[in-house]
Order: sequence, then C-alpha cells, then structure tokens
Amino acid sequence: MVSRPLASRYSFKHCSANTSSSKDATDEEKRLSEKFAVYRRLVPLVSQNEDVIFLNAASAPPSNLIIHEAITRYLAEALYEEYPYTKWREIREEARRLIARCINAEAPETIAFTRDTTEGLGGFIRAMPFEPGDNVVVIDTEHPNQVYGWLALRSAGLEVRQVPTIPTSEKNGQITAIDAKTLRPYVDNRTRAIGISSISFDSGQLNDIAGISSAFRPRGIHVLADVSQHVGIALLDVQALGISAAAFSLHKGLNCPTGIGALYISPAAFAQLGDPVPPIVNMAAVRNMSEDLLVDGGQEVKMFPDARRFEHQNMSLVGVAAAEAFTRFYLEVLGPEDVEKYLYSLTELLRTECERLGIGVLGPRERSCRAPHICVLGLEPEVWGAYLRGEGGVRFTVNRLGIRVSFGFFSSVDDVRRFVRVLELGIARGLHVV
Repeated sequence: MVSRPLASRYSFKHCSANTSSSKDATDEEKRLSEKFAVYRRLVPLVSQNEDVIFLNAASAPPSNLIIHEAITRYLAEALYEEYPYTKWREIREEARRLIARCINAEAPETIAFTRDTTEGLGGFIRAMPFEPGDNVVVIDTEHPNQVYGWLALRSAGLEVRQVPTIPTSEKNGQITAIDAKTLRPYVDNRTRAIGISSISFDSGQLNDIAGISSAFRPRGIHVLADVSQHVGIALLDVQALGISAAAFSLHKGLNCPTGIGALYISPAAFAQLGDPVPPIVNMAAVRNMSEDLLVDGGQEVKMFPDARRFEHQNMSLVGVAAAEAFTRFYLEVLGPEDVEKYLYSLTELLRTECERLGIGVLGPRERSCRAPHICVLGLEPEVWGAYLRGEGGVRFTVNRLGIRVSFGFFSSVDDVRRFVRVLELGIARGLHVV
C-alpha cells in the first residue's frame, strides 16, 4: 500500500516573490482572461455545457474544433483523393518541424514520431548500452511507464535504484521538487542513466531537470525525461535543459487523439549511444532501402543517423495531421508564454480560494517549482469523490495524494469560481476537510 500524506501535515516554502505591481498584474490577468475566453469557444464540451466543470486536462483534455477540422480534412482526403499519402507525408514533416520548434530542439531530425510516451521511453531505454552491474536511478514517484521500462532490464543485470522521496516528504511535511542533490547519494560510477519527469504527474512538482543534467551529463550519464505534462502547457527548451532524450504523448498539452507521441534524442546523446539499434527495426528507419522493396542480406544496412531510425512506417498519419494543426495553433495563435501565464493564474486563484476554505493544496507553491496547470487538493476521495463527480459535475482525477484538478487553455476563471462554490456547498453539508 502506498502511503498517502495528509494535507494538514504539509506546509509550503516560498522561493521568490512577485514584484509586479497590483495594477499591472490585474491588467495582464484581464488580457489573458479575455484572450482565452475567445478560444474556449473552440471546445464545445465546456463552452456549450454548463453542467460540466472539466478539471482533468492533465489526463486528457476534451477535443476542440482545431483537431476536429484537421481530422475531418484527413478523412475527406482519404475518401475522395486517389493517393493522399504524398500530402500526408508532407504534413508529417511539417508536424516534425513544428514539434521541434515547440521544444526548441536542435533540428527536426531529432524528433521521431511514436505511438505514445511509453514507446518513446522504451525505444531509448532498449537502445542504451549497459553491462551487468550497471545501474539507473529513478524516484519512487516516477510514472510507471518509465519505471517499468527500466525494471524489465533487471534480468539482464541492470540495477534499478529508486530514490525514496515519499518518506522524506512525510517527515518534512513538504513535497519538494527533485534536484541533483536529491539524486546524488544514489549515483555512482556505474550509473548509466537517470529517468525522471520534468513535471510530476501526481503532485505537479516542476523538477530541476537542467540542474540534474548539468550535474550528471558531463559524467556520461544519460538523462531521460518524460515531458508529457510539459509540452503544450509550459515553456520547454530541451537544449537549455541539457537532457539526453525526452518522450511525450501528444494527447495532453497538444490536445491530439491518443495513439501519437514523440521521442526527442539530442545529437550529443545519439553520438554517445554509438550506433543505437531500436528495439523494433522498421523499414522507415533504413535510409538505403531499395525502391523495389527487396532486401539484399549482403548489403550494409544504413539507418538514419538520428532519432528517425526509431520511427515506424505505418504511424498514425491522422494523429500526425492533428498534431500539425494544433501545434501550429499553439505556437502561432495561443502563444506558449501566454498559455503558461494563464494556467498559472488559474491555479494561483484556486490555491488562494482553497486556503480561504481551509483546504490544503499539496506540492510546491512557488512557480519555479510547480506545474502551471495542476493542483492536488488534500481531500479524501472516499468522502468527496462521489459528491464532486455527481452533484458537483466536476471531472478530475483521484491519485495517491488526494484529488488532482488540472486546467487547459480552454479553462476559465468562472470554472474556478464554480468549482469553489461546489467545495463551499460540500463543506456546508458537513463533508470533512482534513
């Protein structure tokens, strides 16, 4: 059984203060609120349904008309065009360029399309060379899809070291972001990789990936980051982070259907891997494949010298079409900086209201250490879950810590106010607040 810290036992440290004037902050919040109110109309579930308070974007946001149009166009081309694949491949390469731009990758060729985060993580994990007795380091709250990928290699002699952060959080009464200091006691000269999420899926902490990379990449230790809760939500610069690789699904911050993800491998890490062999070698990985599709077993197989060798020929092209459309919309219309600031404003408003009600919000409070879009409320799911889902009309996630609520570009201040009203009514009815 996983221990679950109680909200009342947790306090929060402030790393920095907001030096903006009250008027400037108010004007900026008004600008953002008005801007995103317009784009909320693209999400019918929330803009046309007063009965739903959708606070579950970190799991999967409701779809939107940008995605709908892209998929409708794809289906029309599949119905009426004789050979749409040439066009679809061009869209694939444009999507690759846009995603590289979204995360500030060195080049589009550092991006491979995958089925999901798991496939991206697994591709890198299986391609990384190690000797029996080598080890990798993960934390005890890391997403299962990364941890199981490493654990599957224990039979080949790889040691998986889990850093015990839960006991420390319970002892100190704080959930803090992970940094190099946290990991250093578990790293030695046999450590080959560190696997960690940039933003934790459960508590929403923003881990110090740049500091971890700075401390350990010069020692030849790979840093494999799960950035699924980061892309399309907060500003992301993989070059500044200094990581070896990053895997992410496109169905969260980039709002695509499930079944499409991406793997980034930095040029430096790719060179360090040597000539990595993907766990599944597909014809799309081979750059000297014969046009007649006949394989000469005596010929040298030359794979792409970058992340593209991890791709499959029959990827989800409809997913890629959705990715191209929404990533462009995110970069050129919504604006990554505005999205991040807007989401921070919503979670800060909710935190303030929860403090007024005596409801604990777990995880770091300062912006430099937390996700823009996630708040975990220290409410007992057994007490509050049925009420919130039923009469409250709230969509959220239950996790080991309590009730996780999360926002997207389509969320609004009114969503926060309505949710707070539901909480107030629950308290008035005698629902217990820890």
